[in-house]
Amino acid sequence: MFDLAIHGRVYAGELAEAWVSIKDGVIVKVSSEPAGRAAATLELDDAQILIPAATDLHVHLRDWTQAEKETVETGTKSALAGGVTTVADMPNTVPKLETGELVEARVQLLKDRSFVDFAIHAAPPAESAELRKIRRAGAFALKLYPPDLPSFRGLLKRAGSEGLKMAVHAEDEKMLAAGRSPEAELVAVRKILGEVGPRSQVRFAHLSTSEAAHAVLAKKQSHAGLTIEVAPHHLFMDSRTSMARIGEASRVNPQLRSQANSRAMRGLLKEGCFDFYATDHAPHTLKDKLTKGAPGFPGLELALPLFLTKTEDVPLLCRMFCEAPAAYLGTRKGKISPGYCADLVVLSRRRWRVDPEKFVSKARVTPFVGEELRFAVDQVLMRGSTVYREGGFVRHPALLAR
Repeated sequence: MFDLAIHGRVYAGELAEAWVSIKDGVIVKVSSEPAGRAAATLELDDAQILIPAATDLHVHLRDWTQAEKETVETGTKSALAGGVTTVADMPNTVPKLETGELVEARVQLLKDRSFVDFAIHAAPPAESAELRKIRRAGAFALKLYPPDLPSFRGLLKRAGSEGLKMAVHAEDEKMLAAGRSPEAELVAVRKILGEVGPRSQVRFAHLSTSEAAHAVLAKKQSHAGLTIEVAPHHLFMDSRTSMARIGEASRVNPQLRSQANSRAMRGLLKEGCFDFYATDHAPHTLKDKLTKGAPGFPGLELALPLFLTKTEDVPLLCRMFCEAPAAYLGTRKGKISPGYCADLVVLSRRRWRVDPEKFVSKARVTPFVGEELRFAVDQVLMRGSTVYREGGFVRHPALLAR
């Protein structure tokens, strides 16, 4: 007997009516007819579809000394509300995750308090010998910021030898004093591309310009390990619209770009040029946004419905936000297929407006404020159990992906 059977419109390579049978947290069968008896059955209505849960490769969960901005609990509840069951935490916490001891402490914090599964990026350590400790403590990748890029070549070699992937925030630090121009990103991308080898595993985080994307795409023809991650705000928002809505709180790194650039990025998106869709969920208080210019926006609750509202492309969403990032982390998630983890999202086609005051996240500033979206997350399952429904959360043990 199965633990659960779900019946309705299901995306399992294509969108069609199907039965999904689940036992012990794993999808056992996807079929056109009931596969057998089940202890419980979930019937979707005509407005609902079932898709794989998302994996977000770029999330800042804050906590520790920045708990006023976000905590692991509020951030990962926000993830569930947006249909995300795995997040990859970023290392620019306070203190920064640059030692094995701090990575170990971060892993324990998430095991104790996270509502979703997780992976950990580490920051480049002061001593290369620390890389092995960082990996053993549970980190899966290094994240490099602009000040780290002059050391890129050496870090890439040493990190690779320890089994650590590499993610880079590509902006040339010397050019940033004059403003975060598109050229600062392009210059950094070209420098990095000049130093990678044919087998280098490098993820370009939140690329914001079509010029930089084209540069990476050209190199990818001979360097298959290069991947491109794009964020919702660089695809679906522009600097002029954001300034009109939230003024000086529009700051994000890399910056929002022109309407023409956003159109060009969406063109590349439609052509299937990008590997990963990730939020760069970066929570800040309104005070810090306005008085300190703190960069970034919350994105976990909006990314999935925003993507579908703007594109109506379920297969592309599932590839970029579900299947590909899960495979990147080495987890059996992201597909509705036998043998895969039953992390699933029930979506409905219904209209709602973005109201940041209703966010689960502590962060309340987004340039998408007031926009009407046409898809909503109704229910989320992790390992076959409901963990989110109609604003209610259930916590199950969180697992580390490494």
